[in-house]
Amino acid sequence: MTHLHGWLSGLAAFAVCMVILPLVRRLAMRSGLTDAPGALKIHAVPIPRLGGVALGCSLLTGISIGGAALFSPALGFYLALVLIWTFGLIDDLRSLPPELKLVVQFGAGLLLARTQWELIISGSSILNAATTCLFVAVFVNAFNFFDGADGIAGGVAGIVGLGYVLLYANQEASVGRAVAWSLLGSCAAFLLFNFPPAKIFMGDSGSTVLGLVVAFLGLDFYRAHRGSGAHLLLPLAFAGLPLLDFFLAVFRRIRKGSSPFAGDRRHFYDLLFQRGWSARPVALGAYGVTSILVVGGWLCIQPDSWFAIPVLSATFAFMLIAAIRLGSLQ
Repeated sequence: MTHLHGWLSGLAAFAVCMVILPLVRRLAMRSGLTDAPGALKIHAVPIPRLGGVALGCSLLTGISIGGAALFSPALGFYLALVLIWTFGLIDDLRSLPPELKLVVQFGAGLLLARTQWELIISGSSILNAATTCLFVAVFVNAFNFFDGADGIAGGVAGIVGLGYVLLYANQEASVGRAVAWSLLGSCAAFLLFNFPPAKIFMGDSGSTVLGLVVAFLGLDFYRAHRGSGAHLLLPLAFAGLPLLDFFLAVFRRIRKGSSPFAGDRRHFYDLLFQRGWSARPVALGAYGVTSILVVGGWLCIQPDSWFAIPVLSATFAFMLIAAIRLGSLQ
């Protein structure tokens, strides 16, 4: 039964997302809750934007399959997920100021910092809590920034989920294992509606929740692998593409004197579109790069893990040079 929980979580998340998404899409179309074309948009017609409702419901369903005995220690994670999802949905319906969203993200991080998933870097509980909050906020915003083209955020998050599913393959039933399966199942179902050309967008209620879930999986990995060395790189490698795009965007905007949260058209997918790429090759390219990074992350937990550092360093150096040559810092 210990191996069955993972499958059940993934299947339940997939099924719930498949059932709810068409209903949400129909409701959004009838209510005019669509993402209209604009200067910072790549689509030419209004697209329903409440796909995050289905993602949130499917993730909560999937991770609940393990039962109360398994998940009672994870109440802080449940509350953090609901908090991020709720304010993401409010932002989809009526835009919230970036400062408030950042406070909410730190609140979610603080909820996780009160659990066994706190990111421990020192003997100071205050410093550990602050680091956990920052870790969560970075991942949440990275996936939020990353959700700017059809199929990219959902597909990349799904591949990250698959990486963690394989990581947990030979382990007993656990919160992390069920979360990884739920992420994989939810993203697989969502991609059936979001792969180019997208029929629905996930909105902030979807992208921020994906960021939180990926952050939690990283914290769960650190909880199980205390210490230092190449092991620390695995969660960063798995989510390397959205993280790199995020840090380049923040650096670019601060250098221009703008707010880090001010939108622009210099993300990697925007630059590829400007060079004539279509949506599907961009999405598939993101999947390919993430798959390579997941393999690189797996090198971190092998007996000869020292080899992972030069491999990942070379990979990220190549990605950074490619991004700069595309014009990401201009």
